[in-house]
Amino acid sequence: MRKLFTRHDNLRKTLEEIHVQGEDVEDSTVERFVNEMKHSSLIIAADKSDDDINFRVFEHEGKDYGVLFTDMDEFRKSFSDEECESHLFDFELYKKMIELGIIEGFLINPESECFLLKKELFLEITDLPEHTYDDDNAYDAQELKRLYDNINNDSLESFIANPDNIGKYDELFAHISDSVMLTLMLSDADLTDYASNGVICMLETGPLAFLYIDEVGGQYSTLFTSVDKMSFVDTDLKKYSQIVNVSIMTNFVLNDDMDGIIINPGSDNVLLTRDILFEYSPVLEKTCNDVRLNSAIFHLFV
Repeated sequence: MRKLFTRHDNLRKTLEEIHVQGEDVEDSTVERFVNEMKHSSLIIAADKSDDDINFRVFEHEGKDYGVLFTDMDEFRKSFSDEECESHLFDFELYKKMIELGIIEGFLINPESECFLLKKELFLEITDLPEHTYDDDNAYDAQELKRLYDNINNDSLESFIANPDNIGKYDELFAHISDSVMLTLMLSDADLTDYASNGVICMLETGPLAFLYIDEVGGQYSTLFTSVDKMSFVDTDLKKYSQIVNVSIMTNFVLNDDMDGIIINPGSDNVLLTRDILFEYSPVLEKTCNDVRLNSAIFHLFV
């Protein structure tokens, strides 16, 4: 279950910075806090019946506030599993509770940070991450295979190879928007027998491989410009490639509290930090978001 692994370490670091800076909190810290909240999936205490979910509230200055937890350890400091249920929701849900006037705000981690968020701040947070899919018109296996067979990211690779382009993120993401990007999937088994015309459909087989994460100096998801670039990853596991929607991957990285993305690890090592992804995620949703690619996560290429 996803909530068992939710930590929100980056959000907690930002809360600590706000506490330390006090009344002189820096604008950059506030901006980072807002970004962390937008991409958070926090735990809410609630009692669930067959017909409804009743969120736990507490009274502060005569008004009702909800309670949010960054992780299950924090939840269990306030409630036992028998006393109250825990439910994981994205920011959009707890902002909606504010907009509907159900509560006046939330308290985060009452036994630790004890950070009170009033409704005024929630209502100022806009441009929430989008999760747009086209299920009716998603690419089928052979359409994805044709995309895969015709990948040509020479322009992007030339841009990356030029050291004068380091830090030119506007241009980098413009190149990415014109590219078909890959990610690396790993398995301890040879999966070729599952393939049909070079494609493995995990809708039929179930999950067979897991996403490669680079954990040198942090936890980074990875993008590749070609299958050849994957050869620089040193592993004894079997390698399989997958076409990826860059916008969806970016939101995945931010929502799962990862440190960023590396393009072509082991060769080009283009680092996109968490702060860079926060800045460009709204742009990527418009320029690197082929909504027909939602089916790509179920297909591997051998």
